[in-house]
Amino acid sequence: MTQSIRDEDALLTLAFSLRATPGAYALLLGAGVSAPSGIPTAWGVLTDLTSRVAELSGADASDPVVWYEEQFKQAPRYETLLERLAPTQLERQRLLRAYFEPTSEDVEAGRKAPTAAHLAIARMVRTGAVRVIVTMNFDRLMETAIRAEGIEPTVVATPAEVEGLAPLHTLDCCIVHLHGDYLNPTSMLNTTAELNAYQPETERLLQRILENYGLIIAGWSSTYDPALRDAISRHYPSRFTLTWIEPGQPTQEATELRIRKSGLLLPATADTAFGELADAVDALTARNSRHPMTVAVAVETAKRELAGRQVAIGLHDRLNREFSRLHDLPDFRLPDYQSDTAYGGYAAILGRVEEASKLCSALVATLAYWGSPTTDEWWLNELTRFSTTVRGNGLTALLSIKRIAGTFLYYAAGIAAVAAQRYDLLARVLKAQGPHRYRYEQEPLVEALDADRVYTSEIGSARLHTLLCPLLVEALALGEEPIEDAWQTFEVLRLASALISHPGFEARLSRLKETTAASAAAQAKFEAAEQNGADTTAERDEMREAEEDKGRALGSLANIAGLRRPHILIVDHMPLHRSPVAEGLARDIAAETDAHPLIAAKVARDPTALQAAVEAVSVAGGRLGEDLGWSRLPSGGGILPNDIWLDTAKTLEELAMPQ
Repeated sequence: MTQSIRDEDALLTLAFSLRATPGAYALLLGAGVSAPSGIPTAWGVLTDLTSRVAELSGADASDPVVWYEEQFKQAPRYETLLERLAPTQLERQRLLRAYFEPTSEDVEAGRKAPTAAHLAIARMVRTGAVRVIVTMNFDRLMETAIRAEGIEPTVVATPAEVEGLAPLHTLDCCIVHLHGDYLNPTSMLNTTAELNAYQPETERLLQRILENYGLIIAGWSSTYDPALRDAISRHYPSRFTLTWIEPGQPTQEATELRIRKSGLLLPATADTAFGELADAVDALTARNSRHPMTVAVAVETAKRELAGRQVAIGLHDRLNREFSRLHDLPDFRLPDYQSDTAYGGYAAILGRVEEASKLCSALVATLAYWGSPTTDEWWLNELTRFSTTVRGNGLTALLSIKRIAGTFLYYAAGIAAVAAQRYDLLARVLKAQGPHRYRYEQEPLVEALDADRVYTSEIGSARLHTLLCPLLVEALALGEEPIEDAWQTFEVLRLASALISHPGFEARLSRLKETTAASAAAQAKFEAAEQNGADTTAERDEMREAEEDKGRALGSLANIAGLRRPHILIVDHMPLHRSPVAEGLARDIAAETDAHPLIAAKVARDPTALQAAVEAVSVAGGRLGEDLGWSRLPSGGGILPNDIWLDTAKTLEELAMPQ
């Protein structure tokens, strides 16, 4: 069965194949690739030469090819036509060059120059993604484009040149002119008889290419090439996917061949398809990306091994290999930290590190969710190792670039632990420490790997969420909503843990306890007076003042919460802005006290401290959310949003809109 695909996924999959297995695919190029340059097709050259012979004979032929066959009792061939038109070899060369080489007028008009497809292919040759090109075109536009990239291709145009050809995999680039080229007129094939079978040497080379390389076809109708169709049908293996680029309706012959080889149809011009393909290969090379299926397969393998009865030794070894691969990332060992220019700029470095961190993050999330205390030991120490920075002089962003990977791993572990309700593991994640960036001491990872601190920008949390959330949805197979809830809960608990470790926390907590007790006493006093039917004005004022004192004490605690722009939703509860996730968590802790699973797991030492810290995070987030809401309003005023995400400053409704 054939498939027709025209989307980024098809090109991306092909680009991943070219990137992952450079040189494994060969290109088969027909007339459609060179046609946009203005160079005539092989048939166009043949008919024009035939019409010139007719003119020399004084014939007025409406169909010069038919006239020639009737006049000379044979089909027109390039060498015989050229002999009739140009008696010497030099004259024959000049005649053919006029068809394929640009005049000054052509150069000025941009004709007979490499097309966008040629230039894109040449870029892929330069990166090593493509090394073998089979063309049916007589022109040398492909050679011109490749030489412009600083590579001298090996050109094969005759059966004699096949003999002694080095193994294809040893060549930087080999261009095979299957039907000859214009610099060697005797090699040029175009008639039905000529294209019905190839010379034995050419046939063997073609067979070798078809059996050992994947095939990307472009600009070829296949209608007039029975020998080539037959060779592909007989020799092309099923282990490679055949991709056929065709902008219009494929011919019957092309369709039948593609179906027979289970090929993919990519409806696009050669210029568009090769241009996008080269861009994708360049992007993957720049980011050192791995195919998305690598992550998916690794996660599924991890789940299967974790479900077994025996210790998953294979998973342990795979995890160690992937951590080693990530530690060895060149961007973590830069020769010079004073400038990022030599490495493509900070944005390029950041993109490569993020891409490289995905597989380990997916595996850590899988182990944090489905694992055990035994498997936790396989990766917990890596959180600390990836929180290190380079000590020395240079750009801070470069010196601490390894923490980007650490942040990916840390959030993946924490969010997965929350989602699985593995609170013992969560406690270890929240209490983990690493080396301080500047001082020779330890600092909590809840601070060291804070996404906004590590990314050194206001969009740090938003960027992390954009990249990591889809990965967690796929790895944990829970759906987006449960991951969102777990993400917010982890952020609240991470911030609460950081707050509890703050030097000023104990004094402010003590003050909050005092004001909370005073507020409770004032409320009890008011309720007693109300039950006795007495005047409650004084008690009401005392209760209000006590509640205000409590609010100020909680606000003082919120002042040291250290929020930047975490991925937390804030809702206007009139008149206060708060985090529904934090408020709900605080209520649960207040109701269950020591029996709450977070307290039982020793996420915090006592319920009062954790409840206070969570409430303070909600207050601090509410303040920030309200400020962001006001900042969105136009100068003339407007309506504050009912909800807002702190990381993006967007509402639920805005994020639900199609992007």
